[in-house]
Amino acid sequence: MLRTAEKRLLPRLTALAALVMLAAWAQAASAAELERVTVRLHWLHQAQFTGYYMAQDLGLYRQAGLEVEVKPFELQTSPLQEVVERQVDFASAWLTEAMVQASKGKPVLNLAQVVQRSALMMVVHADSGINGLWDLNNRKVGMWGEHFAVAPRALFRRTGLSLTEVDQSVSMAPFMNRAVDAAMAMRYNEYHRLFQAGVDPDEIKVFEFADLGLNFPEDGIYARQELWQKRPDLCRRFVRATLEGWRRAFADPAKALDAVMRRVDASHLPTNRAHQAWMLSVMKDIILHRVGPAGMGELAPSDLEFTNGVLLALGFTEHPVPLKSFAVPAWSEP
Repeated sequence: MLRTAEKRLLPRLTALAALVMLAAWAQAASAAELERVTVRLHWLHQAQFTGYYMAQDLGLYRQAGLEVEVKPFELQTSPLQEVVERQVDFASAWLTEAMVQASKGKPVLNLAQVVQRSALMMVVHADSGINGLWDLNNRKVGMWGEHFAVAPRALFRRTGLSLTEVDQSVSMAPFMNRAVDAAMAMRYNEYHRLFQAGVDPDEIKVFEFADLGLNFPEDGIYARQELWQKRPDLCRRFVRATLEGWRRAFADPAKALDAVMRRVDASHLPTNRAHQAWMLSVMKDIILHRVGPAGMGELAPSDLEFTNGVLLALGFTEHPVPLKSFAVPAWSEP
């Protein structure tokens, strides 16, 4: 038999259980109301994509009515092609690749230009005898996949170099082992990884693309044109939440690095917090280049005009990509 106190407590416990159940139902109902979308990143999890992580972890996407799955890059995949084939809703990609695809009639649309300045560089060993670009002629150069190849090949074509391209994948090992004479690197990633591997700054020489007249803006957010035409509000909510994620990351880098490290650790990626901190710092510089936090996202007409001119002159495209059909201001108020 129940004691008197237990009899008095039972209705309260029952009521509490009911409240917990109702809260769970409400949460489930709320989750069911969220629109599920996917975004494919164009590289592995790292601080290069902190804005997406912060938007996810801080609930910015949920506040925008979205349940977002952030998919890291996978070998043999093309984020833009996945967008075209409706396998994902959004993708990050470089401007040059997107413009080449758009010139071929692919329905890709720039919703926001996140990175405003190129961080691409080519590194060589200081004792290699390569003192200028022409010294690279008939040498082996490490390259990434096709979707990162436009800028390097633009440099090679413009200078008339004849090179052997070697796949360097996601590692700097071919360069470190001197299997290639030069390798591609990003200022926020491979360049710093060399130093962490014990390379002294005076042991390498660097050719920065931005200083070589090929300052192409890089990371942008893309969708299929059809998605924007049918669901501009959905696109705006995703883009604006992502850019707000970047603002929060710059305001609280410690929390941002926590978000990054959770993902790289879960993916068993060989990195460390110091490297990711370097990357986040460089990302802040190239994202806010020429603009403040409030002005993030715009693809400057002058940048599109410049990139069009280079791609046309070097035979990557046959006609210019018009700004009006290629980019929309999903980053701004409607």
